[in-house]
Formats: sequence, C-alpha cells, structure tokens
Amino acid sequence: MKKFIKMKRKIILLSLMFVAIVGNAQVFNTSGVLRSGEAAIGFEPSMLAFDGSNEFLMFFHAGVGVGRNIDLGAKIGAFGDENYYGGDVEFGISKNLSLSAGAHHFHDFGFDGTANITVPLASGTKLITGLDMDINFGDETTIPLWVPIGIRVSIGNGWSVIMEAEIELTDEAYHYFGIGMAYGF
Repeated sequence: MKKFIKMKRKIILLSLMFVAIVGNAQVFNTSGVLRSGEAAIGFEPSMLAFDGSNEFLMFFHAGVGVGRNIDLGAKIGAFGDENYYGGDVEFGISKNLSLSAGAHHFHDFGFDGTANITVPLASGTKLITGLDMDINFGDETTIPLWVPIGIRVSIGNGWSVIMEAEIELTDEAYHYFGIGMAYGF
C-alpha cells in the first residue's frame, strides 16, 4: 500500500506537469498534488486545431511538491510555429479536486485557471476532467474556455501514460489532443 501511495504521488506530479502544457490550455488535468519533495518529469507530443489549421508541438514538463497540498509545475513547448513557456501552482482541495493557477506565453501573455477533477475507474486507471479557462492579453483580451477529458493509466515503476482532449467551449479556444508519458520520483 505504501509503495502504491508513493507511486500515485509521482504519477500525480507528472500529471500536474502536464496540466498547463499547451499555449492557452492546461492539459492532462488531474486533481492530485505532489507531496513536498516529490518530483516528476514528462513529455507530450500534441496537436492543436483552430480555424481549420493544425499545429503540432512537443511539450516537456517538470514539477515538484513544495508544501502540504501544493505543487509547482513548469512547461516548455517546442518545435511548433512558436515556443510555449509556462508555469503553475496547484492546490489540492480534496483527493479528487484541485485548483490551479498560472501564467504562460504562447503567441500572447496570459493567465491560466483550472478546476481539476479525477474519477478512479479501475486499479491504476483514472478519468480526468474539469474546466479550464485562460485570460490572454493580445491585441484584444480573450477568455477561452475548455472542458478537458482524458485517461491516465499507471504502467508501473513510476511511469504513466496520459491521453487527453480539450473540447473548446468558446470561439477563442481551440481543440487539443495530446498523449504523453510521465515519470515520478
């Protein structure tokens, strides 16, 4: 049981690193928060679809637990038309609910806010969803909204596979799909 809890924390950190992964969308939303001293890294090839065009990016993530029910995440997206830089802080509200806030630069500077919900499905498998909102400051201020939906599967030894889509709710948002791996330690 103790090993499972330790692995779960590592997976959660990796998942959290995926949280603010894409330009204006926080991706791989889970409600888990890394414990103080725990860390995670991950990578995620992804696709964004907006107004009939697609953009492919490779994201790299890192996260660390910094206190009781608090962790920090950093993300870099590369190999697309523009690089992504972002970071967030996540607060665990309960076992299956967290709130995160952060900032990013991807085409424009913006702030992120997300409510993350995790629903256990089977041993090592969880449904991830929530509500994701940004405030972007370009020529005009926009507020895109998404509903993330995905699956996180623990594959052992600290590794997880995470697949998620972001469904746009507003015209300023875009559709997103990503699949990646995370490692917690």
